[in-house]
Amino acid sequence: MASTTRWAPVAIILVAAPWFAEMSWGGYPFTDILVILLFLAPMYGGAALLIREVARRTGRGWPTILLLAAAFGVFQAGLVDQSLFNPAYDRFDFQHPVHVDGIDVSLYYLLAFVAGHVVASIAAPIMVAETWSRRGSEPWLTRRTTWLFAGLYALATLVNHLGVKAEAGDGFQARPLQSLTALVVVLALVLVAMRWRRRPATDRRVPPPAALATLGFLAYLLYLPGENAAALVVGAVVVATVVAAVGTWSRSSRWTGRHSLALALGTILVGVVMPFWTDPYDNSVGAGAERLADVVAASICLAIVVTTALRHRTLTAGVPTSRASA
Repeated sequence: MASTTRWAPVAIILVAAPWFAEMSWGGYPFTDILVILLFLAPMYGGAALLIREVARRTGRGWPTILLLAAAFGVFQAGLVDQSLFNPAYDRFDFQHPVHVDGIDVSLYYLLAFVAGHVVASIAAPIMVAETWSRRGSEPWLTRRTTWLFAGLYALATLVNHLGVKAEAGDGFQARPLQSLTALVVVLALVLVAMRWRRRPATDRRVPPPAALATLGFLAYLLYLPGENAAALVVGAVVVATVVAAVGTWSRSSRWTGRHSLALALGTILVGVVMPFWTDPYDNSVGAGAERLADVVAASICLAIVVTTALRHRTLTAGVPTSRASA
């Protein structure tokens, strides 16, 4: 338990989580950005902050964080906004491809939503905030502020659920079987996360940080190369391969914080190119305003990567490299 709340890294997480998860793709009207960030910060940022706090207070590392992030992804898409199950979610069809009858879910979007939340909503914001903090491996919240952010997260989640249901959700309510299935998956992921045990260290060679940054960038950019069953297979293989490879490398005594940071910054670099590939969230945004928003979003992502890398270099200058928490 922290003696005082570390407000600077807390603020970074609260802003970075909704930015990476939603805003970094560009295409939002500039007049809406501040309101959207204020609305999403308690939900996305609150979840990332609480997940990190649980892991750090209990002495657990990134496997626990990533498993709890996956639980958050299922909870958010399955129980909060219910986009996984809604056949008429705004203007999108999230029921296909690879539709599973009975529970009525697309395995393609299940992978897309959960992976997106793991990387963008939770892991990348935590890594950036910890890099900017001189107490990156310590708890940041007091007991009082933990309850404060838990309450804000619960309130924001409720508002999001009701707001989406009334607007983008067209009044949709998931069936009991769908909600129960999502809840069971969430609880299973939380249980595995909290029972995860540190694996014995090895002396295996690990790739250089530049290679890991490239891996993070390419894997996150291209892991779903289309919207069909074949793309789902590719995505599942990419995710499984990256998880297995990084899980093996991170157990090595040669793995350091530079390697973890490089992998995360590689995924953030996707925000430098993705705004120009995707359609705007808001169809009312004109072509000129959209392009300007895309340029600004890409520039901010690039600036975050460069300044965070420089920050890490400054903090570790003259300090012996140490093994990252795995």
